[in-house]
Formats: sequence, C-alpha cells, structure tokens
Amino acid sequence: MARNGDKRAKRPEHLRISRLAAADGAAPQTPGVQTPIVQTTNSAQNTDAYRAVSLKVVSGGLLTKGAVVFSSDSAQFFVAKGSAVAVYNARNGEMVQNFSAQGRRAAVVAVVAGRSARHVYTFSADARARLWDADTGAQLGEWALGARPEHAAADPARAGAFYVVLRRRQRQKRRRLAADGARRHTVSRVELGAGGAARVEELFRATGLTGLAVRADGRWVAAFAKFRVHAARVGGGACVHHAWAQGERVSALAFSGDAALAVGDWRGRIVEWHCLDDGAAGGADRAVVRRTHHWHAHRVNALAAAGALLLSGGEEGVLVLWQLRTGARDYLPRLGSDIVAIAVSPDATRYALTLRDNTVRVVRAADRALESQLQGLRVAEPTNAQTTGLAVHPATRALALGAEPGCVQLFDAAADRHVASVEVAAYNRVGAGARPHVDRVQFSADGAWMATADARAGAAALKFWRLDPQTQRYRLATRVDAPHAGRVTALAFRPRADPPQCVTTGRADAAFRVWELHAASGAWVCRHEGRFRAQHARGAAYSADGSTLAVGFGGAVTLWDARACALVAALVAGAATPRLRAVAFVGASPYVAAWSRARLDVWNMLTASL
Repeated sequence: MARNGDKRAKRPEHLRISRLAAADGAAPQTPGVQTPIVQTTNSAQNTDAYRAVSLKVVSGGLLTKGAVVFSSDSAQFFVAKGSAVAVYNARNGEMVQNFSAQGRRAAVVAVVAGRSARHVYTFSADARARLWDADTGAQLGEWALGARPEHAAADPARAGAFYVVLRRRQRQKRRRLAADGARRHTVSRVELGAGGAARVEELFRATGLTGLAVRADGRWVAAFAKFRVHAARVGGGACVHHAWAQGERVSALAFSGDAALAVGDWRGRIVEWHCLDDGAAGGADRAVVRRTHHWHAHRVNALAAAGALLLSGGEEGVLVLWQLRTGARDYLPRLGSDIVAIAVSPDATRYALTLRDNTVRVVRAADRALESQLQGLRVAEPTNAQTTGLAVHPATRALALGAEPGCVQLFDAAADRHVASVEVAAYNRVGAGARPHVDRVQFSADGAWMATADARAGAAALKFWRLDPQTQRYRLATRVDAPHAGRVTALAFRPRADPPQCVTTGRADAAFRVWELHAASGAWVCRHEGRFRAQHARGAAYSADGSTLAVGFGGAVTLWDARACALVAALVAGAATPRLRAVAFVGASPYVAAWSRARLDVWNMLTASL
C-alpha cells in the first residue's frame, strides 16, 4: 500500500501554475516546501448571481397513499400522484393520460370512478370535488364541499352521490383538548348537482376516522377510529349510527360479498360481523354475530371483497384469498414488499395490489398471474434516509439512487418509468431486525462497473459490481468489509483510468483510499492511501480528465496527483472555515467546488483564488 511520500511527482499543467500563483490573502510561499497552503478571505458576493428558480415536477410521485381505482369497464385504473391523476392501461401498465387542475397544487386525497368509463371524480385537499374526462384529461365540473375531504366512496344507489369523510373545523380550545391530537370528522352524503352546487348531508360525527367502506347495496357505510368501528344504516330518510368496540386496534375494513363487515386488526385477525340488518334500529350496544379468522402474523393492512372471496394483505407480502363460507384459503406469496392496499376491478377479473415499495401489481383473478406492473420511484423510508445522491448511468442516462432498504434503483426520469433494481444487501423483510442502508452508489465512465457502499448495524461494506453484457445486469465481483473506520462518505471512479480506479473516504477515518482492479484475479484491491494533518476526510472527486483528485480534509480542499497519489496543493478559505461535507469539479472547467452545511466555495485552480 503506497502512502504519500517525499517524491516529487509530475504535476498536471494547471496545478503547476496554481502553485506559483499569487492570490489575494494567499500565504507567502516558502522555497522547498512541497505543499503550498493557499488562503483567501475574499467573501464578496455578487447579488446578481441570485435568480428566481422555478421547480416543476416531471416524474416520480408516491403511489402508495391508497388503493388504485379501476374504471367502470375494468380496462384502466387511476392513481393519484400528488395534485395530479394518472390513467394507466390495466393490461400493460402503460400510462395513457395524466391531468391536474390548472394553477392549483392541492393534493388529490381520493379518486372515485364514474359510472361511465370515461368519467372520474377527484376529491382534493382544497375542499373541492372535480369531474374529469379520463380520455382527454378535460375538467368537466367542479364543486365546493365546504370542508377538506379525507376519504370518499361512491353511493351505489344513486349516480352523482358519494359518501365522504370530511374534516370538521375546530375551535382553538377544542383543538387543544382533542385526545392525542386526533382530528374531528363527519361522515357525510354528498350529492354533486348541476351548476356546481353540492348538497352535503351529515350522517354522523366521530374523532380520528380512518378508512371508509360502503356496502354493495348502499345501505351501510362504515369507518374506523383506533379501537372503534363506526357504521351507519342509511336509506328510508333516516340514518342509524352504531359504534362498536373491537377489543384490538383496527387497521382495515371492507364489506364482504355476503353483506358482512370484515374488520382487520393489528394482531393479524379478521373478524366478520354478520346480521347487521337484524334489529338495525337498536342502539350502539346491539350485539352482532362475529366470526374470527387468523393467519397474518402482523397487522392486516388491506381488505377487499371479490365475489365470494375476501382478499387480505399485510407486512408478510402475501395475498391471502379467503373462502369465508367454507373457511378455506389460498395464497399468492413472494410479492416482494408489504401490501398496503387492494383493489378489485368491477368485473372481478383483476386484483390491483399496492405495495409499500411504491409498486402496483395487477394480477389476473383466473390464474393469479401477473398481468402488468407499475413501478414508481422507490422513495427511501423515513428511517432509511436518502443519502446516495443522484448518480447517472452513462449508457441509459437513468438515475441511480437508494430505494428500499438495501437496494439501488435505476429510474428513467424522462419516461417516468422504473428501469432496474439491484439488491445490494439482503435482509429479512418480516420482523424488526436491523435493515441495511445504501450510503453511496457510483458508475465507471463506461458503465461497466458499479460501486456501492452499504451499512447495517454499524458494519459497513464496499462492493464492486461488474455489468454482465449478456443479461445487462450487475453482478457482484468484490466485497470489502470495513473499508474505513465508520461508514463510507464519498465514492468516485477515476475517468480514463486503465486499470479502473475508485476512491473512497470514511466518516471516522483520517484517510482516503484508492482502489484498483487487479487484472489477474478480477478483484479490487487497495493501491493507495492519503492523509492530511490528521484531519478527517470528507468528500472526494476526480477532475474530468482524471489527472487530479480533490479530497476534503476538515476545512481544506486538498489536490492530489491522481496517478502517483502525491499531494500537490491545499486550498483553505480561512481559519474559521467549517468542516467540508463534499467536493466536486465543475465539468471540464478549472473550477472545484466545496461545500459545508451552510457554505459553498468555488475555487479557480489556475489562479488558486476563491
């Protein structure tokens, strides 16, 4: 392993100039000193450099906020993505339309299919309902609801009528007294009339309502709040509200094909509630006939009725199909992630499964085969924060970023489509064990190599992946355990290097390391190591021609001859410069940028000036 020594390596031309350059505030040069320290206090700001930045969402979006909604002819399904609604072909998963309200950024909280296959209703956070033409994306109507909707479902008994969970307005004093910060809701029947007039009829009030289900005949509507199930019998000009205690926290509900109410809880049980119509005029303490089914080891996330079957899903990543009359059940396993929502097409020929990894899978009911799949941008979980940044694959121009725990996703932002996924570190998806996190990902200039850095429970690993030209998939070639003291904080390939080289830095390490492909064995080995004044190395990057390596040590940007790993210069903005977090070269220009938490410095290497 070679360290930075006393030999004087041949420097690139622009660095030979920068060593002799005199900058404002630069330290005097001492003959014979190998490493010049260039300092500057020039902090003048050009106010004309600040310009208004306009941001526009072009792709991505979260698909897991709720179940997808099939059109009335079962040929398409609708997905709410922020303030927009995307329309997909159910057979091949191709997007055929995308629309949103002009000039408004209010999120769509519920989507309901119209009775015509071309019509779809949306309920948004701006307290408005809208009617759309799904073929053209044209808005056909708009209604003010008077309160923010949170859930909505169509009334099967009447066209243009809906059951909606609305958020009640609260006085400040009552808001402070609300238990656990729970919101107050009303379940209302909303009729969208002509001319933009909406008639809202309140059915009952409750606190902290989640979910909404309507029976096929439209006579019962149900919602749940923690340990209680709220149900109301409507019709005949009267509404009878019931509130039943479940005994365990409720997580999902749906009306089954035989008019029973199925309730899923956090213990993995599914409880059928029968005889709802018997003595419906009774009070909240009226007894119902209950039957319990139990297979799930964790909470039931989703329930849906499909004819005589009841579908359920949860953290196990298994779709369970219950034949409630006989007690028999069947399974569709190995779905790859937690099931968070289930939708059944109106003709009961397709099941749409929404998974936690931002995937929607459409399965044929006849043979349980996958018919189409919609893979969105796999957003990192809150406990698995995004740290990989955005790396661009040289060949496909796809973005590479950390996705679900232990995975790297390649995503085509222009086409809004998933390209590929690489499992960097495997883990047990069921249970509360330690999950891996991908810290860094980078590609070589020709895309033949990919390097990743991951960590799990404090143990870090550096991995090099070779692209298989036949399958176009990356396969693991070398694994290095504990490449640094602590997690890897920077990863970069050297352009135009033969053999290929890669540099890494560690969070608790005072050195960077250069890794090189060993031609004989096909494995990557450490060839060089560099240190600077016992400072921690944070951030590393190669110049466009591969001749210079920039590494951040404390508050200094150090420049190294990439071939010999010899220190050439150190650039320091001032004595009080905060610790740097990353460095980067600005294209093929002579500029190198370095930034900390609240500061960005750009250096000119030709003049050694800030």
